[in-house]
Amino acid sequence: MGNATAAPGCFGPVRQLGYVVADLDRAVRAWSTQFGVGPWMRFRNVSLLSTFRGQPSTPLIDLALGYRGDVQIELIQQRNDAPSPYRAFIDAGREGLHHIAFLSERVEEDLQRAHAQGLELACDIRMPSGRYVYLQSPELGEQMYIELLEATPQMLGMFAEGVAAAARWDGSGEPVVIDFAAMAQG
Repeated sequence: MGNATAAPGCFGPVRQLGYVVADLDRAVRAWSTQFGVGPWMRFRNVSLLSTFRGQPSTPLIDLALGYRGDVQIELIQQRNDAPSPYRAFIDAGREGLHHIAFLSERVEEDLQRAHAQGLELACDIRMPSGRYVYLQSPELGEQMYIELLEATPQMLGMFAEGVAAAARWDGSGEPVVIDFAAMAQG
């Protein structure tokens, strides 16, 4: 999982495919029934503490995480108008693949390497669970991102649990839902 030995231009194996969606419930159903992705964890009312294109911003999102093999599928629905990589995607009339993500044990070193390869920092998100940065390449277009997920113990544990749960999943059951607004109230 270490990034130090990754080939130039590569941050290791792709660990996540992120999709922006207009209807999270519909997207979870489709990914479950049509592609066998699951089980799902859903997070509602997540306020992202971010800097987007150099300006502070707090997008409010709902998201769902499921797994297919060892790849995490992330579905994102933004619920406010705050500037973000997701809002720009939605405003362009798009829905679908938004980013590919890699786990990073050394975010600052990987950012330096990314800059040297011509990638530009678009968004820096800092949450209690870790840091997430979105990079863009002029060659990939302005609506496609590369994300580095900080490989914190919490993040690594989430991936390990999700991959194991996907291996056991029989296609049944409802998604687990965690509502951050409800947690803040009580």
